Amino acid sequence: MSLLFPKASIVSLRERDPDGAWNFFDGALRTWFVQSDEHSFTSRQVFKHSNPHTGVGRSSTATPPYHWHLYQTERFDVQSGVLRYLLNGKEGKLLAGESVTIPPYQYHTFWSDPESGVDLDVHITVERRTKCWVFDDTFIHNFYGYLSSAVMQGKSPNLFQMLAFLDHADVVLVDFPLWTGRLANIVLGRWIGRGLGGLEVEYKEFSEKSD
Repeated sequence: MSLLFPKASIVSLRERDPDGAWNFFDGALRTWFVQSDEHSFTSRQVFKHSNPHTGVGRSSTATPPYHWHLYQTERFDVQSGVLRYLLNGKEGKLLAGESVTIPPYQYHTFWSDPESGVDLDVHITVERRTKCWVFDDTFIHNFYGYLSSAVMQGKSPNLFQMLAFLDHADVVLVDFPLWTGRLANIVLGRWIGRGLGGLEVEYKEFSEKSD
């Protein structure tokens, strides 16, 4: 079982900035909590341009995988820079002051436009449709925190761990054939990764309490 679930060393993130920003990929991606209530959650995210983790287009390390949400509606409001997105196979572009809203079950991902030459500053709001609320700051800190920790150590992230994160947040990958992404989350992420492998979805290294 140790081959399937290697206990990768988790490296704590560098200290938060005075303005409250969390730093991932050595500061290439910075995130802030904006607001949260019983209906929605908003995060501010800044992607540094000309950085291999955040500024080289869709292939950037921090670009979310092509995915869809079971219950959440997601809105992207660009504060500055240029956001490129892929929505149901069609690419679009947002400039400062523009936004796009993506309902559940719509395939999408986004990235900073490398041709803009400037950082992307975007507010991402997730609206809930169920009482269960797990797509929040904790998810962002743990998903990006784990990915950043692995990559900055020169290691590949564990598939079971990544699927466990996504399953916990009701996020499903598109790349599994014939809509089997949801099944992969449950079987590989939840049952095998968390159930048999003991993988977690919240690590103390990425907790507010670790500050």
